[in-house]
Order: sequence, then structure tokens, then C-alpha cells
Amino acid sequence: MREAASFIAAQSVPQPFSLRALLRTVARPLDWYIRRREVSRLADLDDHLLADLGLERQDVRWALEMPLAENAALELERRAMRRRRGR
Repeated sequence: MREAASFIAAQSVPQPFSLRALLRTVARPLDWYIRRREVSRLADLDDHLLADLGLERQDVRWALEMPLAENAALELERRAMRRRRGR
């Protein structure tokens, strides 16, 4: 019983303020926003330029429909690499 009580007491002790954790929390959505903006700029390119990058217009549309918490730029890069390998 004492072990359980000390465990519960240890869990309820407030954690020290972490500036690093706060910065990560703020920086992550900002990073998502920046990456999503970069992907949206690809929609302005013509089909020939997209093809040079290994992408198609439908790939860009697909990426822009992804949830904001997912890295659309990374997924597009993976898709282009698979296409270059012939998959």
C-alpha cells in the first residue's frame, strides 16, 4: 500500500517548466504550416515542371488534402522517389 501511495504522490508532483518542450510545441505547427505552403506552391507549376520533379498534378492535390499534422512535403518526396524507381 505504501508503494502505491508513494507512486501516486510522485506522479502528482508538478514537472519543472521546460522551455525546450514549449518551443517544440510552438514550432511543430509552424513547421507544418511552412511545409504545407511549400506544397501549395507546387500547384502553380506547369505539368512539365512537375514531371521533372517526378510528380503529377494529382500528387499535389493528394498532398494538399492530407491532414495538417502529416508532412505532405515528405510524402510527396516519397511518392516521386517510388515513381522514379518505376513502382
